[in-house]
Order: sequence, then C-alpha cells, then structure tokens
Amino acid sequence: MLTSLMKVPAFVLSLVLILAACAEGPEPDTPAESAPDPALAPGELAPEQQAFWDGLVAHCGNSYSGWIDDVTPYYEGSTQYETIVADFRECGDERIHIAMHMDDDRSRNWILTREDGTILLKHDHRNEDGTEEEISQYGGYAPVPGLAHRQIFWADDHTADILPERWDNFWFMEFMGDDIFAYGVHWPEQGHSIRIYFDLSETVETPPAPWGF
Repeated sequence: MLTSLMKVPAFVLSLVLILAACAEGPEPDTPAESAPDPALAPGELAPEQQAFWDGLVAHCGNSYSGWIDDVTPYYEGSTQYETIVADFRECGDERIHIAMHMDDDRSRNWILTREDGTILLKHDHRNEDGTEEEISQYGGYAPVPGLAHRQIFWADDHTADILPERWDNFWFMEFMGDDIFAYGVHWPEQGHSIRIYFDLSETVETPPAPWGF
C-alpha cells in the first residue's frame, strides 16, 4: 500500500487526504442551544438580548391589534379570525407574559423567561376552564447574543418530545422599526410558516384575561 501511495503525485495525494477528512467530519445539524457568555454575571443577558427584553417591557400594559401577512396553507385556519390582539400583560426582570387573543379564543400565551444566560420562549396553551391543553409548553432557547431588535428561538428537547415532526421549528420575535412588532414560526423541513404583525403605533382596548390567568 505504501509503495502504491509513493507513486501518486504529491498534490493529488494531498487532495485525497483533504477530501477524506471532510467526509469524516460531523454532519450539519440544527443550531445548538448556545452556552451563556462566561464574561457575563450569572443571570445577566448579553447586551443585545437585554435590549430586546427592555423593548418588550416598554410595552407592558398595552394591547395592540395584529394581522396575518404571510401564511402557508398549513396555517390557513388562522386566517378565519377577524381580530388578533397581543396583550403585553406582565413584564418583569425575570418573566414576560404576552397573551395573544384571536377573536374570543383566549388560549394562547407567550411566556419569556431568563434561563441559563439567555431567553427562553414557551407557548402556554389553556383550555377555557383554565387547565393546560395537551400540547403546551413548547418553544426553546434563543442563541446568544441574537440582535437587539430580533430574537430567534429554536425548538428544544421538550418540543421534539411532544411534537417529533417539528424538531426543526423555530420562532421569532422582531421589532421592525418603532411601529411594528412581528411574531412568526417556521417549520423548515415541511415548508410551513406563518407571520403575524402588530401595530405598535396605536393601542387598542385590552381584552379579558386569557384563560387560566
């Protein structure tokens, strides 16, 4: 074998060895949950995430009207609702609760918490009697640091356990200038997505409390 390799031109042998090394490398995967920045104090967020958090807190106590602007067929059922309202219901240093009302359906809640040096988004879904729906608490962590106006949340292990086909889901929240707040979900492998935009330039009447709260 060694004698045979000695007969191969050096540049060809180098190319073969490089290609072999690449082939043995790890396969690409979805973005991992990033570790907290060791330079930050425990519980402290990266500046970009703190700015995003503060941006949400600034709207605490307000409610805003929304509309669906981009939706694939899988999510078309959401377009049946006439009114969509985001209620920035509870905002603190450790937890933010935004309720999303769709007509009289008050089951949907976005719960953001500080955890493991980043922001965790969970979808808390409730039945009308206040009990938790069977599919609830899905979501994930935002990779550090993200952007001051936009954070992306990749599906965590719990999401993959209860919704195996949605292991590659990610959700985003974004401030688009001063007047628009956007929320969306993308399901890359299946090509499903939906985006909802909220008009921050004008508040609307706050809906009744979400179910269970």
